[in-house]
Amino acid sequence: MRNDHNTLIAFGYITGPGIEHGYMEDIMVHPAYQKQGIGKALVQALLQEAKNRKIAMVTVTYQEKHSLFYQDSGFTPCPGGIWRLE
Repeated sequence: MRNDHNTLIAFGYITGPGIEHGYMEDIMVHPAYQKQGIGKALVQALLQEAKNRKIAMVTVTYQEKHSLFYQDSGFTPCPGGIWRLE
């Protein structure tokens, strides 16, 4: 997302094979533009695009402090795991 001066103020994307599942990543809003609904609008725009492309499930990982934001955006919290190459 860009402001009226074409400056990048928010960024995010959904990645994946594009079949039935996508993974939302890197949802960021410039600090000067936070708390104005821009992040929620960005997430909703990405989810709408997933609907348009018939992606049935989108997952996202986030820090606990952002839990309410993602719940308010329509995500259901669930347990998960991570594997890392050592």
